[in-house]
Amino acid sequence: MGSASTRRTRVTRNTGASGDRPSRPARGHAAEVFPSRYVHIGGEECPTTQWETSPAARRRAASLGFTDAAQLHGWFLGQMQDTLAEHGRRAICWDEAEQNGALPADMTLTAWRDPAHGMSSVSRGHQVIMAPYRSTYLDYAQSDRPDEPAGQPDVVTTLEDVYRFDPLAGDLPVADPLDGRRPGVLGTQAQLWTEFAPTPDHVRYLAFPRLCALAEAAWSEGPRDHGEFRDRLAAHLERLRVLGALASRGAAV
Repeated sequence: MGSASTRRTRVTRNTGASGDRPSRPARGHAAEVFPSRYVHIGGEECPTTQWETSPAARRRAASLGFTDAAQLHGWFLGQMQDTLAEHGRRAICWDEAEQNGALPADMTLTAWRDPAHGMSSVSRGHQVIMAPYRSTYLDYAQSDRPDEPAGQPDVVTTLEDVYRFDPLAGDLPVADPLDGRRPGVLGTQAQLWTEFAPTPDHVRYLAFPRLCALAEAAWSEGPRDHGEFRDRLAAHLERLRVLGALASRGAAV
């Protein structure tokens, strides 16, 4: 792991059956520890160069009928989904994992890149959590003002950007969580990665009030008025302040 500047990613070369077996008990233990129906298994940021240069990995891919060793990525995630399903759980992974082989249709995907990727996943039969980074990643700065606290660089996500987000844009269907075979949107979620948020106070500043805007975007139907929302937000900020949810410098509105 390490910091944002020192982290390195290592991928095992052990793609044989012996490499899959040790992870099976871990998946079972995860199902025992977490009572939720869903278990997020990550699945993104998996470089495949080591597999592509490994004779053993290429042989394993060929034995599974794959033309590319990178497809072992999607296959392994499918194995994880199958094991969790044996324990009555459903796997969630980041949608970019679909780049390396088809994922089981009964695997839920978190669409973080842009809405088009989420729409594509729904069209392939998946249930999707719509979380495009420009609308739901709260580690990005809230403004480009000189006094704005640091956040994830290169993108500014304002309160209004979050409020304008529509998880069902493009007439996407709503998924039925009780029927995993019915594709559509399960909901949305916020992400707040903390590489650039070194203190709890900084996290509170990044989270609120944008989290309030995302909640309204997720729970509201029909047209929404940003000005009217801001009027209501002023009173709600007082509640958050009493609860200790706001940063010491106040909230960016």
